[in-house]
Amino acid sequence: MDIKKNHIRIVSSFIVGFVFACFGVFFFSDFQYRGLTLGTNVSGVISGGNFTDFMQGISVLLGSGFKADWFVEFSAANISNSSVTAIFWGETIWPALVTWFMAGFFIGVIAKGFKRGLIFSLIIFLVVFFLWIITGIFAGMDITGVFITNITNTLSQIFTVLISLIPGGLIGGLISGPYQQD
Repeated sequence: MDIKKNHIRIVSSFIVGFVFACFGVFFFSDFQYRGLTLGTNVSGVISGGNFTDFMQGISVLLGSGFKADWFVEFSAANISNSSVTAIFWGETIWPALVTWFMAGFFIGVIAKGFKRGLIFSLIIFLVVFFLWIITGIFAGMDITGVFITNITNTLSQIFTVLISLIPGGLIGGLISGPYQQD
């Protein structure tokens, strides 16, 4: 079997992007993000011993990147209580934006190419999002409550991810240069 550089590059970009999407908010927030800690809420629950605890820990890990809600954080009521810079540089928006930007950036750099960076970044987003939903179902999470009753919050969280992931993938793809057939 002939393994080409393209295949290695694609697999590597998926692995790096997935790791950044899962662990990034903890890396960029001193391992405590919105009340969740990597040691207590993720690894402590994963090693709980039963399948539901394991799925709950994985769901928390995958869903941590989707906790930032752009529309709520920058609402008029929230801005009147705090400043825009305090909201942006606080522990809610900044770690999520940097996480998804860096995931897209590294995917674009490793995958090599403008179009590949964008496409693979969006694929990683979809993979993490659907794995979060699937593990949430197995963990007993109320999917209807998360998505249907709070559709505005869900769309805002997806918007927050995409406004940083897409530029990250595009910039990484541009920096790495055009894709060339090996």
